[in-house]
Amino acid sequence: MDQRELWEDFYQKNPMAWRGVTDIDVPCSGSALDLGCGNGKTVAALLDAGMETTGVDFSGTAIEKCRRQYPEATFVVCDVSSLPFPDGCFDLVTAIHVLENLDDGKLAKTVQEIRRVLKDDGRLFVRCFTPRDMRAGTSRNGLYYRYFTADELVRLFEGLDALRSSENDEPTRFGTIRSRAECLFRKPSQEADARN
Repeated sequence: MDQRELWEDFYQKNPMAWRGVTDIDVPCSGSALDLGCGNGKTVAALLDAGMETTGVDFSGTAIEKCRRQYPEATFVVCDVSSLPFPDGCFDLVTAIHVLENLDDGKLAKTVQEIRRVLKDDGRLFVRCFTPRDMRAGTSRNGLYYRYFTADELVRLFEGLDALRSSENDEPTRFGTIRSRAECLFRKPSQEADARN
């Protein structure tokens, strides 16, 4: 099975795939795009923050579940490396635990697409597991995973202003570590680029 089929299978077999509430501390308003929205955890947080929210995922199963649960948001089935939106149309893009699932080619295209759809002075919030995470180096049912440090994310989005970057290690009750890198970026305005 290819990655799309594996994720379809995952969402069909796991009606409550991701539990809990996504915490987003992002000073932003207006329109938001959640990449790889899955079951809508981040969409729910963006809606609660009062943002006009769009979620995308290449799993039709995940998108159908989101449409039923969050009718006030817009959902589109698409690959995050080829977004069907015009240039500069979102104030905020969130990529929470989605970049980990992209091979080198799709990752490079996704980074370009994020830059393209983000408005000048817009924000990008990225969260990924780090190489210290308990999941690193384990098999995940054929699903592709990679891990990033905060410094690697900053380099990946070179040209965007890194407003915040951190790594957080959290012990689990099983004696393992949940380790996440988080970065908040700002897209400089083209006027500022022209002056420099």
